[in-house]
Amino acid sequence: MKYKISLFAVAFLCAALLCSCKKSDAVRIDGHVSDLAENDYLVLKRLDFTAETLLDTLRTDESGHFGYSLEKGIEQPGYYYLYVGDRKIASLILKKGDRIKVNASADGGRLEVEGSEDSELLRQVSDRLQQTVEKFDSIYVLYKNATGRKQEALSLELGSLYVKYKQEAIRFLYAHPRSFVNTSVVFHTFPGQFYVFSDATDAPLLRRVYDSLYVDYPLSPYVMAVRDRYESMEKSLQMEQLFSQVDMADFPDLCLPGLDGQPVCLSSLSGKVIVLSFWHSANVQMRLDNRELIEIYDRYAARGLEIYQVALDTNKAAWATAVRDQSLPWIGVCDGLGTASPSVVTYNIETIPTFFVINKQGDIIIRSGNVDEVIRQVRALF
Repeated sequence: MKYKISLFAVAFLCAALLCSCKKSDAVRIDGHVSDLAENDYLVLKRLDFTAETLLDTLRTDESGHFGYSLEKGIEQPGYYYLYVGDRKIASLILKKGDRIKVNASADGGRLEVEGSEDSELLRQVSDRLQQTVEKFDSIYVLYKNATGRKQEALSLELGSLYVKYKQEAIRFLYAHPRSFVNTSVVFHTFPGQFYVFSDATDAPLLRRVYDSLYVDYPLSPYVMAVRDRYESMEKSLQMEQLFSQVDMADFPDLCLPGLDGQPVCLSSLSGKVIVLSFWHSANVQMRLDNRELIEIYDRYAARGLEIYQVALDTNKAAWATAVRDQSLPWIGVCDGLGTASPSVVTYNIETIPTFFVINKQGDIIIRSGNVDEVIRQVRALF
C-alpha cells in the first residue's frame, strides 16, 4: 500500500512540475495605475507592424491595481501597449515567460517597469525620440517663419539635431547589440516619415543589428524586417556602383507636373547637362543639399546646366511651399504619389536623396546619394 502511495505521490509531483513548466511560458503583468477617473478603463494592445490589435480589457480594483496573464500569441517577442481609454500610458516588449510589474499614471506622465530590461530600454529610447522630435518641430516652426541668415542658421540647427540623434542611436545599437528594442530603433523616423537610418551606407550597421538579433530570435518577423531593410539598402548600393561604372545612353524620360500643374518632361532638357534629383521636401538634410545645388546652379546654368528635381511628397501643397520658401530656381516636379510614383520604378529609386548626372550627349554618367560627389562631377563637365 505504501508502495502505491509513493508511486501516486511521484506521479502527482511530476504532473505538477509539468504544469508549472507549461505555465511558466505565460506572460504575467501586474501593476498599478494611479489617478484613474471613475469612467477610465485599462486595455492591452499588441502592435502588429503598422496596426494595433486590441487583446483585452484589464480589470482594476478601486486603488488602480491590476493583474493579467497572457498565454497565447507569445511564441515570439512583441510590442505591447497599455492604454487608459484612448491614451497610451505604457509601451512594453513582452517575451515568453516574462513576469513584469508596471507602475504608471493615468495621464501617461510617469512609467516604471520592473522585470523586463528591454521594456525599460524601450522607455528610454522612446522618451529620447519624443524629446528630439518635439524640439525639431519647435525649431521647424521658427524656420518656416524666418528669412535670410536667420533661416539659414535654423536650417543648420535642424540638421545638427538630426545628426546628433543619429549618432546617439548608433551608440545605443553598439551598446545593446542583442536587445530586441533595436528592431524599433532602426526604424525610428523624424517628422515627414524620414527614417533616421535612410542612407544606403547604413546597410552594414543594420546587417550587424540583424546578425546579433538572429542568434536569439531567428523566427521573429521584426528581426526579418531588419533583414529586409538592410538587403534593400545593399541592393541600392550595388545599383549605385553599377551606374557609376557603366555609361547609360538615352536616359528614361519623365513627364511630371510642375508648380503650375503643367507637365514638364525630362526629355525637353536634351542637350544640356542635367542633374536629376529625387528628394522629399520635409527632409532637413535634403534642404541643406539644395543650398549646395543652388551655388553650383547659379554658376553653370547660363552655360547649359539644368536641374530636374522630383519630389516624392504626398502633400503637394507642402512641397510647393518648401520650394517657394527655399526659392529653388530650377525645375521642380511632383505627382503627389510619394514612393508610389512611376518615376521611382523608372529609375529604381530605393533611398533618397538619389542624384543622376546626365551629360549633354544624354548619357547617365553617375548615380549617387552624395551631393558633394554630384557637384564634383558637374564641375568636371564644364
